[in-house]
Order: sequence, then C-alpha cells, then structure tokens
Amino acid sequence: MTPTNLMLGAAVLVSLCAALMDARTGRIPNLLTLPTAVLGVVLHGWLGGREGAAASLFGLLAAGGIPWLLHRGTKGAGIGGGDVKLFAALGALLGAVVGLQLELLAFMLLAAYALVRLAFLGRLFSVLGNVLRLLVGPILPAKWRRPVATEALTEVRMGPAIAAAALSVALGDYVQGLAPWL
Repeated sequence: MTPTNLMLGAAVLVSLCAALMDARTGRIPNLLTLPTAVLGVVLHGWLGGREGAAASLFGLLAAGGIPWLLHRGTKGAGIGGGDVKLFAALGALLGAVVGLQLELLAFMLLAAYALVRLAFLGRLFSVLGNVLRLLVGPILPAKWRRPVATEALTEVRMGPAIAAAALSVALGDYVQGLAPWL
C-alpha cells in the first residue's frame, strides 16, 4: 500500500464517519477533525520531512481557507464550523491540490442535491429568489432592500457531500490506475 492510498483511505474513512455524525446530529465533532489534521501533518512530516509537513500545513490552510471565509462572511449560516474543520483536516491529509479538488466536488454535489431536493419540494423558485435577494441586497439602496426571513432559508447537511466527494476522489485514482486512458 502506497502512502497516497493510505491517505486517501484515511480521508474516506474520516469523511464517512463525519457524514454519519452530521446526518444524525447536525454536528461534526472536533474529536474527529482535529486528530485527523494532526495525523495528516505528522504523516506528511514523517514521509517527507519538513517539506512534507509544510505542504500538509499549506493543504490545511488552502482547503480550510475558502470555507472559513464563507463561514465568517455568513456568520455560520452558509457553512458550519465542523464542515470548515473537516475540509481543513482533509486538506492536511491529502495536500492542497487534492484537498481543493475534493472541496470543489463536494460543493458541486451539494448544489446539485439541493436543486433537485428543492424542485421536488416545490420550493426551488422561492429559494432562488431568496438567494438573489441575499446576493443583491448589499449593493442596493437601503429603501429597496428586503430582509430574508430565517424560516425561508433552507438547511442542507454538508457531511454526506464531503464523504461522496472523498469517495469519488479515491475511486477516481483507482479507476485511473486500472484504465489510464480515461
């Protein structure tokens, strides 16, 4: 087993545990994410020395930075803190490039799921209108702004999307190994 496969396997295992906890409780605990981040830095340091540890720390910051900005900018309404820490931990484990690929895939999977779910519930257009109000509101004059009621917002758990993205990244490397022309 190569170190890359070990890291991918650990990322899949951690993200599956996080998905189960997120689906059941709506929380991703620090007890899962923080040791994963430390494990990523230690393993990369052991395998690659200082450069490996530095690359792992850069992966942590890169993969955690964008979700952190989203979390801070929306005061926790756009993405939960556990999701941010899970992205950062997976970035430490997988490195910056793969961590960011996983993050982008997770956001795309979540967006596709949310659109299908909202369409099925018959709420797609009202939620898209609320999104438009949230995006355009800060640039409109105060007299034209209309607040969006908290009840009108929709919550979707991100843990399962992160797990699906981690599994896709891991299987993508496996499939590419079997069929390099893909």
